[in-house]
Amino acid sequence: MKKMPKNLKIKTKQRTGKGKITEGRAKRTVVRHDFAKSKFRFGSMVIVWKEGYQDKDDSGAWRFARVPEDISAKIKEMQKGRLRRGWGAVYAKAKIGKGEWVTSIFPDRHSDTYILPLKKQIRFEENLYDGIEIKVSIEIWF
Repeated sequence: MKKMPKNLKIKTKQRTGKGKITEGRAKRTVVRHDFAKSKFRFGSMVIVWKEGYQDKDDSGAWRFARVPEDISAKIKEMQKGRLRRGWGAVYAKAKIGKGEWVTSIFPDRHSDTYILPLKKQIRFEENLYDGIEIKVSIEIWF
């Protein structure tokens, strides 16, 4: 990768509040990522989330896997002092069998655990049905 010379002049046009266009130098921006990553493996069961679902046929209801309490406690401890995302969600890459996808895990308000949404495509590819035991691997980062 080539280094940019410090005295490089790039003309940029910026619009001011009064409709005038001014020229200036481009500013360099350095983005640093300070991610905390961890991997966890656990067994769970496919659960159906029927809350707020009115139909008798629950085929359209969400399916989740519950993250065990001990792992959830570790994740909550890691999250302390960090900027929280909406609903306390944590980025995650999940793997069940050969299926892998990027998602988020969410704190469950009914228990002290996190819940992992199971993508429909993965459920079909891996033959996951309601109530069966599954082996899950997740990698989380903040």
